[in-house]
Amino acid sequence: MTGIKRRSHDWLGGGVALAALCSVLAFSPNAAGQGRGQGDGGTFDGVGRGQRPAVAEVPKGFWDPGLNTHLLPPGDPTPRMSDGHVDLSGRYYPNGVGRMVGSYTPGGVDLNAGSILPPGSKQESPAFKPETKDKYQFPTPYGTCAPGGTPTSITTQATEHGPVQLISQPGAVWVLTEFPQAIRWIPTDGRKHSADPDVSFAGESVGHWEGDTLVVDTVGIDTRMRNISVGLFGDANSWTHSEKEHVIERFSRPSKNFLNYQVTVEDPVVLSKPFVSPVERWSLAQSKDDNWTEYLCTSNEDSDAWKKVDPKVREKYEGGHADGQGVPVGGDR
Repeated sequence: MTGIKRRSHDWLGGGVALAALCSVLAFSPNAAGQGRGQGDGGTFDGVGRGQRPAVAEVPKGFWDPGLNTHLLPPGDPTPRMSDGHVDLSGRYYPNGVGRMVGSYTPGGVDLNAGSILPPGSKQESPAFKPETKDKYQFPTPYGTCAPGGTPTSITTQATEHGPVQLISQPGAVWVLTEFPQAIRWIPTDGRKHSADPDVSFAGESVGHWEGDTLVVDTVGIDTRMRNISVGLFGDANSWTHSEKEHVIERFSRPSKNFLNYQVTVEDPVVLSKPFVSPVERWSLAQSKDDNWTEYLCTSNEDSDAWKKVDPKVREKYEGGHADGQGVPVGGDR
């Protein structure tokens, strides 16, 4: 696997190879909820209404001191399009500081990232049917470049730390991701699903508005599309799905600087009940130099890089599964 990423504002600098490798292996635990907003008790509008979220400070010397290290304020009121619906357009990062943050090294975290959960609650894992373990639950094979699909092109940013760009206009929304490079077109003009949708990695999506929330309904997702960081963190905890998978995503923008995202996955073959994620807070990019860059991944496995991985880690990754934080542990496969 070869990963190539160029970003002028990326703190990784020369560590591209390490980033590409570790983003595939997903060894890093994510401190879910760190810097989590206190908000309004976990309602979908979350950050931007009610109390101001708590501020988490980035450790000195860990990031470029010239970059923002504080949770953004809500900003101006929510922008709207000519038809009165919320304008979701913007480039958003899976954290609260309006730029890329995160670490691809063991113990790395996305400061100020996290879910908007009611006090005292915790994220539930997907409820898999026991008989589906061998067929649907196994790590992403090393050297496999995940295609951009639904919902993984968005949820995988839990380990990639990359941006999602939304472009909205009356009647349609586009969702673009830098890695994996993907473009989704979502009509919001009230149309229904096709009688026999064409199968694709992105699936067939149709959207409708429920107040100020855009609800996107997707079916026809190719069964080769892996669910990465959908309820379980990282590639090591990825899982596949049946042709009956049905994904519902909810997008809202409570203020200019924040986007809220939530995903529900239904699959009567693999899951004993629908999986519902917490509401995730994303923040609007703040830098004028925050430009789109190219990230290419090819499946010509870099055997030399793989040989340099700690043998114990490699053995656990290839032969087992991972714990709730995405750390590989021994398994029975």
